[in-house]
Amino acid sequence: MEARRLNPAKAATIALLTIFAAWQAYQFAFVVNLRMSDPQAALDRSPGDALALSSSVSRRIEEAGKYAASREDVRDAMLSLTRNPLSRSSLRIIGANADMEGDGSRALEAMALSDRVSRRDTMAQVWLLERAAARNDAGDIMRHYDAAVSVTPQLGPLLHPILVGEMGDVRLRNAITPYAQREARWMPGFLDRASRDADIDDLISVVEPAGRSVSGEKFEASVARSIFRVAEAGEWDRAMSVAEAVWSNFDAAEFAEAAFNDATADKRLRGLAWYVADGDGIEGRIGQGGGVEVLLRPLSRGQIARRTFPVIGGKAYELLQRVSFDGEGGARIAWRGECVRADNSRAIRVWDQTIPASGKAATYRSSITLPSECTMLSLTLDGSGPDGQQSAQVSISEFAFSAK
Repeated sequence: MEARRLNPAKAATIALLTIFAAWQAYQFAFVVNLRMSDPQAALDRSPGDALALSSSVSRRIEEAGKYAASREDVRDAMLSLTRNPLSRSSLRIIGANADMEGDGSRALEAMALSDRVSRRDTMAQVWLLERAAARNDAGDIMRHYDAAVSVTPQLGPLLHPILVGEMGDVRLRNAITPYAQREARWMPGFLDRASRDADIDDLISVVEPAGRSVSGEKFEASVARSIFRVAEAGEWDRAMSVAEAVWSNFDAAEFAEAAFNDATADKRLRGLAWYVADGDGIEGRIGQGGGVEVLLRPLSRGQIARRTFPVIGGKAYELLQRVSFDGEGGARIAWRGECVRADNSRAIRVWDQTIPASGKAATYRSSITLPSECTMLSLTLDGSGPDGQQSAQVSISEFAFSAK
């Protein structure tokens, strides 16, 4: 069959369309590259390009440290909306200019529309957050806060301290709680700040209702710090209640024991739990009957064990221990007691005791009288290995710490 011949006019039309399509593709690729390298040049080449306009405005804000109203920006934004009516950044630019010109109603309309189109425009969300704060709308504050910090995590260090400072408002705390319960992306950073700086009652009113939602590893340090602060305030039962609310397998009664065991060495509680060294020449392990077994290698030196106990200032406490040494002489262990605070702002040494190396097991009873301002006592056992070639072993087979 004879091949059909293409009409010359039709062929010319197809050629022109092909060239036009190729040119459009070139233009698009060129503008896409310019958006990053020179957004203003991209905007000049393609007026109404929403992404180029947004990049250009962002660069100007970065360079000047503020945003100045610009009728040209509004013109370009309006032009971009004829091409893409759902451009969140163009709507935000129109809103920002209206706000700077004193047209609050038009600014709110544009920003609200940008929010409805997409919650991913950080500048619009921060603007709406400020307006929500001005009218004390806790629900809207948190909705826009969540959007802004989720999209731009770098805002966290700037906004978290402000939110923490406002946690005295019960409406705001109630609005924060659902975000803790659903583990919002920004919650670990926020809770870290709150666990340091928030009023303890305000802090616990968010942590405790969140319960299991903040039981993960990313929250452990913040939760432990929160619990420590409650204990430091003299509310041990409440501190343990918070721990039980967060961790399903936590047993407050077992943890309250002074002896060495798996429950009292729960690492999730950080300083409130026993720490036992295992390395760098000092190797310890929890033994049977509430004690600890320690291997001190030659010339080793360092911390063997440490735990912080809640105490009542002005009272006297008794420490009971049964200790035995085995191996080459020259090894030594020594206790020190320090009154400490959750923020580590100070540590006051109140007690010391050196245990002499002896082959025989011996029981030691020590009395510790605390200053009136002391609410948390850190007991630390340090040790050093023998001078010879052989290691030494130390066994504490009993341990008890209680008020007299």
